[in-house]
Amino acid sequence: MKKLCLTAVIAVFCMIISNGVQAQTTQTNLDQLKLMQVFVGTWQHVISKDSIEIAEFKQYGNAFVENVYLVVNGKKSIEVMWNFGFSPKEGKFKIFQLRPSGNYSTWIGSFTTEKKFIGDRVQNFNPEKVLGKFEIEVETPTNFTVNFFNSDGVKTLVQKVTKVK
Repeated sequence: MKKLCLTAVIAVFCMIISNGVQAQTTQTNLDQLKLMQVFVGTWQHVISKDSIEIAEFKQYGNAFVENVYLVVNGKKSIEVMWNFGFSPKEGKFKIFQLRPSGNYSTWIGSFTTEKKFIGDRVQNFNPEKVLGKFEIEVETPTNFTVNFFNSDGVKTLVQKVTKVK
């Protein structure tokens, strides 16, 4: 009788475990480099009637470079430069932002779905020192929205961006 009871308990345990395994969803590995190609081109963000940001995003092998210009009343000046390097080990992009003043910031991010790129602004690439966050939602191949959040999770800025070429 004890042997039958033990066998029944083991069988029930195996069924419960196998049901749990079947219920788990499998996450597919996203091709981060291919997904990043959606940003290649020239983009604009309208700030006001006389001010826009123009971003030129290019791919260099497995790296990406973005130069952002501020155009005010037709006068164009460099605002910020971004460099994106992909870490296959982490499955994330390491992003370095540089301003003409010499100030810089570092970011770590990746696509979590085919249309959502999420990242953290971190202190010198240290993932434990998060200073802020961002989310990019790709709505169509010609427009996306960027939401920025402070370290408390409060949304601080929303940018609507459209492709110009």
